[in-house]
Amino acid sequence: MSLGLEKGRSSELIGLGGEHDWQLLRTCPIGQSASIGTADRNGLDATYQHASNIRTMRKVHEGILFQMTPDAVSSQHAAKNLMQEEVDIDNIEALAHPHGPALVNLYFRIIHPSFPILHKEVFIEKYNRTYREIVPHLLAAVYALAVRWWAYDADLLLEEKVDEDALVRIASQSVQNAMHHPRLNTIQAGLLLLQRGRDASSADNSWTWSFTASLIGLGQHLGLHLDCITWAIPEWEKGLRRRLAWALFIQDSFSAMVFGRPCLISMRDWAVAPLQTCDFSENSPDEVAGRDGGGSSSIENGKLLFMELAKLSTITARVLQQLYSVQALATVTEPQQVLALGKPLGNDLADLLKNLPPNLNIENLQQGRLCLSGFFHFALQATTAVLDRRMLWALQRSPAGVDTQFAQIFRTALRQRAYNLVQLVSQLQPEHMEAFWFFAAGSCGVILGCFLALLRVTSTTLEESDELKGLMNEFEWQLRIKVRMGEWVLYTLARLKTLGWDEWKALEPDFDAIPGDHQRLGALQSNAVDTGDPAHSLLSAMNSESSSVPLQENNSATWLTEELEDLGIPWDLGGT
Repeated sequence: MSLGLEKGRSSELIGLGGEHDWQLLRTCPIGQSASIGTADRNGLDATYQHASNIRTMRKVHEGILFQMTPDAVSSQHAAKNLMQEEVDIDNIEALAHPHGPALVNLYFRIIHPSFPILHKEVFIEKYNRTYREIVPHLLAAVYALAVRWWAYDADLLLEEKVDEDALVRIASQSVQNAMHHPRLNTIQAGLLLLQRGRDASSADNSWTWSFTASLIGLGQHLGLHLDCITWAIPEWEKGLRRRLAWALFIQDSFSAMVFGRPCLISMRDWAVAPLQTCDFSENSPDEVAGRDGGGSSSIENGKLLFMELAKLSTITARVLQQLYSVQALATVTEPQQVLALGKPLGNDLADLLKNLPPNLNIENLQQGRLCLSGFFHFALQATTAVLDRRMLWALQRSPAGVDTQFAQIFRTALRQRAYNLVQLVSQLQPEHMEAFWFFAAGSCGVILGCFLALLRVTSTTLEESDELKGLMNEFEWQLRIKVRMGEWVLYTLARLKTLGWDEWKALEPDFDAIPGDHQRLGALQSNAVDTGDPAHSLLSAMNSESSSVPLQENNSATWLTEELEDLGIPWDLGGT
């Protein structure tokens, strides 16, 4: 029997540090009822009943208890205290009629492979019987997100689009209602709502962040932060729980990064093992293709993408917690401190890219298939930029005493990364842009644009300043010619302009005001033109129209370990 999707009852994890005392509960098996699943074989008493005869306790593993509450109880309480207005499932279907089945098909063709937070077999089985078996908030959220790919159905192309905004309003209201008796589908619907594109002129960051926090809280309420591998629940639900848990982690990490907030999930309270292929419920034969054979997403590549995103999100969370927490910003200020923390993080990012499955390479395009890897590479570049700018801040804050040769190599590496991220945007093809991109895509673009601008306004030579201005222009141009391919592109362009993009491009650095050590750095970089220094070869590669620097080979985030060791520069960065 399902724990998180049981019909008629919602579940609540009984925390060991809460009102309920686990030892007392073990001694009071009141009204023991029939066990479930494999509980008997494991010697576990699966269910205890409260004396109230209303709520029950369900034991899924030693030390893991859930309180099961009938929907009627929670609904009566909500109606009494909140005057809720119930959502009618028929009203949702009326908005999509007669295109509901086509929208479900689009959802599983394009969105689900790279965002596998539903159990497709269960959803389709229920939906084929009747749409009324799908909870209102999930049905409306699936319909609303699928509308974005309306033109990918040959029949829908000739029809008037359904009212996406109306579906979103109903889904949002229904999710709020469902929070009083939450199930896994409450979190599923909430995550789908969060993936919608954002409007730069009216981005409701307060709602997005607080709603994300609510979903993470619900996830803990339902026990998603725990390892369920040994629980007495169906195998398909174990995989679903693990995928949902990591979807919440991904949402948390990238939300924290783009909003400049602390991560809500603490690794000290996270027991979910890394994803494995056995956690996914579909394989290649389950892929849904378009009637013309094109415009679908690979399930196998989607699995790989989701697993790699989960890995990236853990590194992103560590970057934020170690370098951007309130305490870290106050105490980790010197370049030596930033380097000590940043080096292993940068190496982990480099290893992630180095070991990336070949199918997720940005150049891997398949005929008639959408390429799912675009967002991953974009998010990886953004995380690297967030890491690198922390060292750049430290160098600007404390230039004295920093070895100028180290600073030269570091800035040269950052200019190479600036080139790489512009090259990445130029490599994005329609197959990338038309695929499903996670909610943070537009904000990742803003982070990358700001990284280019920060490099330019901190330039130490006129040559470097002009070079970075050219990269800013190219970055903007590449986004402009792709603006009709993805909603996130418009958000990036509009947000950068609002923040001061044009002013950053027009600003001319005052080299006379640069501190002495940075002037020495500028001299080193200028002399590189005549001395054959690696910095000059980099500039030549950037400025040569015939050059083709492979993105994969130059996207290193190793924090210059080999370069510094070859030069004999000590890690304390001190000048001699």
